[in-house]
Amino acid sequence: MLNYKQLYYFWNVATAGGIRRAAERMHLTPQTLSGQIGELERDLGVKLFVRSGRRLEITESGKLALARADEIFQIGNELTEMLRASPPEEALPFRVGLADSVPKSIAFRLLAPAFELATPIRLFCHRDRPENLFAELAVHRLELVIADQQ
Repeated sequence: MLNYKQLYYFWNVATAGGIRRAAERMHLTPQTLSGQIGELERDLGVKLFVRSGRRLEITESGKLALARADEIFQIGNELTEMLRASPPEEALPFRVGLADSVPKSIAFRLLAPAFELATPIRLFCHRDRPENLFAELAVHRLELVIADQQ
């Protein structure tokens, strides 16, 4: 499986133009970056950079990886912005009484539309005898009773 932290290190080195600049930008040691990129190359089975004197040059495989990494991290940034912009929705409690005689499969089919509501719900099911469930419903401890009798 791809190690996204190593991919992030690779992406930083490629966009910074070298290990030393990326290390300064990321507040890491060059050895850390070099080691992590080496592990990424081993995991992927390709060379992402080659040495040309004292410089690193990105390989064709590295260029492909860089293009994908750009997309991946752009999507990650969009996801972060989207989640921060929308307030978290509290799940509404939905307390349901289920008569002992009602099969769970039928109850599930009856309750399925509740999970498609715009507001998320948190389902609490309570099994008991119908007379006890209707008593709970009467004092508003349940929102719904599913029973096979009145």
